[in-house]
Amino acid sequence: MSVPASQARHPPHLRLVRSSLQPVSPADPDAGWRRVATAILTSTWNVSRFLHEQRWGRVHEEISERRELLGFMRAMQLDANGRAALRALDEAALESERAIASMMGESR
Repeated sequence: MSVPASQARHPPHLRLVRSSLQPVSPADPDAGWRRVATAILTSTWNVSRFLHEQRWGRVHEEISERRELLGFMRAMQLDANGRAALRALDEAALESERAIASMMGESR
């Protein structure tokens, strides 16, 4: 197929649909830590699922991934809500790891 001659001579143009001369600010500064917190909660859910399915190797992998995510969240600049969420997630992770360790110790 060939391109019509009128289009071949002129490169395509971008059309400006909407503009503002104001600088764009980030949509939500909380969004970063909230995404990481959601990933930590998902990881915790995965740990419980793998425990239920007795997939012990995956349990340890998921716990290590959750620790990595918690470390990543600790390195972020957090507001008061973010710090409170981190504290709660950290405490919950420690509690679940202790429970898993005692379960594994009892089953061996």
